[in-house]
Amino acid sequence: MAPKEFDPSADPTVLNVARVMSHVVQKGVQAGGVLGVGLVAPIVLAVHKYQGGDMKSAVPKVADALAKTTMTTVALSVAMGATRLARSEDGLKEGAERRAYRLHYNKRAERANLFANVGIAAGGAAAVAFLPATATMVLGGATVGAAAGVAAFVLSTPKKEVKLPAVADM
Repeated sequence: MAPKEFDPSADPTVLNVARVMSHVVQKGVQAGGVLGVGLVAPIVLAVHKYQGGDMKSAVPKVADALAKTTMTTVALSVAMGATRLARSEDGLKEGAERRAYRLHYNKRAERANLFANVGIAAGGAAAVAFLPATATMVLGGATVGAAAGVAAFVLSTPKKEVKLPAVADM
């Protein structure tokens, strides 16, 4: 028996909106990881070192900066995703259905999310194991894990498949 084709129009609108917004939140966390590890953490470390701090005292500052970066990118991505759904040309119901359908069949996005989610779990667990288990430390560790997961995804994707997403796909 062949599997049934995914039909988001058979589901309530709220479920399709949740599917889309789940994807948006995941991309916000991934963006926070890449931005945080690639830009924010080096700046925080440089300022801390310039002020005479040692590496041990830098960890909480970096974790705090990474946590704030991720919370900011998630908030921005949620605001943009909600606005985009609300302003969909074909209305919220059809817009959410169309986007949920496209996401369901987007294997690259599923793979990227899998890599990032494994990284998030590993980074958060490492923070709990090796740092004081505060929310900031755990979110900071998860942020580093998200960045590592995105990097692993990009590095393990065959060159012909690697392409930056168009703004319309976000």
